[in-house]
Formats: sequence, C-alpha cells, structure tokens
Amino acid sequence: MTCANVTLRLCEKMPVLRNWDLRPDADMVLRAQGADPLVVRQHRSAALETAEQAVAVGTPLLQSVVVSAAFRVREFRHEQLRLERGGYLGGPLIAEHFHAAQEVVVAVCTIGPGVEALASSCFAGDPAIAVALDAFGSAAVDLLASALCQLVGQQAAARGLQATVPLSPGLAGWPLATGQSQLFALVDGAEAAITLTESRMMVPQKSTSLAIGLGAGVQHSGQACDYCSMAKTCHYRQVH
Repeated sequence: MTCANVTLRLCEKMPVLRNWDLRPDADMVLRAQGADPLVVRQHRSAALETAEQAVAVGTPLLQSVVVSAAFRVREFRHEQLRLERGGYLGGPLIAEHFHAAQEVVVAVCTIGPGVEALASSCFAGDPAIAVALDAFGSAAVDLLASALCQLVGQQAAARGLQATVPLSPGLAGWPLATGQSQLFALVDGAEAAITLTESRMMVPQKSTSLAIGLGAGVQHSGQACDYCSMAKTCHYRQVH
C-alpha cells in the first residue's frame, strides 16, 4: 500500500489517497459469489477458471481512491455525536458503538468505474465472466476498506487509542439515506469522483462509505456483518 505513511490528523482535510496495492485473488472472487473455494477446487469446477480470468482482466482496471477526514467529538447527546466544525453522526447503531468515542474518522472508498463497466459490457455475451467480474469488484472494494481500517487502527494504537468496528450507512440502526447524508456532509465524495443518486446509492457502485470511532474507552465488538439485514442468510458471510 503506497499510502501507509500518511497520518490521519484531527480537523484537517485529508489527502486523497490513491494507488493502494490491492490484490484480490480467485478465492476472494469465489467467496464474493457465495461459493466455497475449497469445494470449487475439489470439484474442478469451471468457476475457478472464470474467477482467475476475472482477476486477470479486472486487476489492471482498479483505480483505488480513498478520501477521509478526522474529527474530534464535541459531545454525545440524544444518540448523536456532535463533531467539531458543526457536523454530526447519529442513530441507534452510532450511539451503540460510538458513544465513548473521542474522535471519529469518516471515509469514502472506491475502485473506480472500470470493473463494473466491463462487467456490464460482458453480460450479454458471457454472463459467467460478467458475474465473476462483479464479484471481483466487490472483493476489491472490501479489501480497500479493510486496508483503510487497518491503517486507522494502527495509527490509533500508536496514540494509545482503540478503534471501533467500522460502520457503514445501510446497516441496521443506521439507515442508508440518513447515514449517507450525514457522512457525505463530512467528507467530499467528489474528490474520489463518487456521486450519490436520489436514493443515496453511490456511483460508481463499487464504492463504500464508513465511519470509525476512536477513543481510550471504545469497544471493538462484533463485526459490521452482524448489523446487516442479510446477516442470517448471507452465504458470503458464512464462507468468508
């Protein structure tokens, strides 16, 4: 990751971080499709070759970008974190995990439009590779978000702080429309060429937004998947 030496500083506009060293592999693509790589390999399924092809053609199309910002928490009241410079994050899920936070890092991440554009163009002629490319894009943006969270956690630990589980708009207790509006008021998605639709979905689709609470007394409890509406039925979660 070429931006590992960038330090996230409070109340400053963060640099746009590009060129993350993302390397999704065929197993990640298979998991993103809800398959168990071990089973696929045992059965010598054609899905493995398709996943490998998706990795080969998708990797050069990755245009990874992260835009983030760090804020000190001014106060916590009525399920809302009031931040310096006037912004806030609020909702039951935010209150549950961030109530003890002293600081908050918010970010938007994307791998750009290239992978999803290729997947769309392939769908009519080769739906199998189109689905694999879509899964490759999902795996890549998950890797990007994980890399950012690791960076934030490492820098917090160096300062004697803990980091919460990362939360994204759309999880149970932080509705998509509400959460995206709060988060995009704090970080400029346009710097990563990310826009929001009227329903608050991100474009490019292979993008994600998240918030992480930092503090001496916060807990890193559970994982974001625990608060997804599909938590009980998601096969990807079961095999990932």
